[in-house]
Amino acid sequence: MLPEQPAPFAVAGALFITPFIVRFIHERSSNAFTRALSATVLTWIGISFLGLSILMPLELILLFDLVPPPSVGSAALVLLSIVSIYSLYNAHPLHVQPLVVANGRGVAGTRIAQISDLHLGSRQPGLLRRAVAKTQSLQPDYVVLTGDIVDMRGITEDDLLPLASLEMPVFFCIGNHERYVDLEDICTRLRDCGVQVLRNQAVESGNLQFIGIDDAEAKSQVATEISKLQPAAEKYRILLYHRPDGGEDAAAWGVDLMLTGHTHRGQLVPFNFLVKKVFPRLYRDYQIDDMTLYVSPGTGTWGPVMRLGSKCEIALIELM
Repeated sequence: MLPEQPAPFAVAGALFITPFIVRFIHERSSNAFTRALSATVLTWIGISFLGLSILMPLELILLFDLVPPPSVGSAALVLLSIVSIYSLYNAHPLHVQPLVVANGRGVAGTRIAQISDLHLGSRQPGLLRRAVAKTQSLQPDYVVLTGDIVDMRGITEDDLLPLASLEMPVFFCIGNHERYVDLEDICTRLRDCGVQVLRNQAVESGNLQFIGIDDAEAKSQVATEISKLQPAAEKYRILLYHRPDGGEDAAAWGVDLMLTGHTHRGQLVPFNFLVKKVFPRLYRDYQIDDMTLYVSPGTGTWGPVMRLGSKCEIALIELM
């Protein structure tokens, strides 16, 4: 039911702007207090979004006077509590998603682990330590980081140091959030941790060619940048690009496997329906001519540490 008196404009405005203020304070002065404050505010935003999603269909019940309003209100509160608790829990386990890609062309048996969208800053460094430990236990031949590993200024080399313990080559392409913060410093810190940062460039490793393209808003970014590079003859070509755009251009250039992230699979139902309007290739693997495109739902979360209808994932890709 609608309240008899609407909330004062000043209160509504304060509720709207508070998350931005808290985020700004946390970025400029990160400590235990600002981390706790930021987590509280962002969690409240996530719960509010879920509450709105639950209340909207229930309003139809009230509109047609099918059930007494107090019963509808109680049902909404119980459902919101259950869904919120599950969403908070579901954002923490790290799941391994296996994917077998056929037509490995001379690299059959090669295994690649993909970590994407960790969002260190929104998430604590402990998530990276857990992701690295899980990845190391899988014993892949290569690890790829497909952007948004960091989403806040001041993430230190010590925070990123777990990456240095990985015993296999690690490749990284930047995401949109690295562009929003201290990009050059982030790339330097990652290089110091042994990560090969690929910025609109390609490198060869064994029978593989890894290509990394910088994230950009333009849908033409892949076509523009990959045309400046030369496909390595007789190599299996793997493109790292943060968002699932430009698949057709990559396939036409000769990419065999394209690894992306960015969408989070919507992170919270029903937001996934809106994200799918922008990125129709929302999650899992797609075949584009002879190329396989894989879209990771992300290894971490952005904003509220909540997931509903999605999971935190490390992909383990085996070439056959």
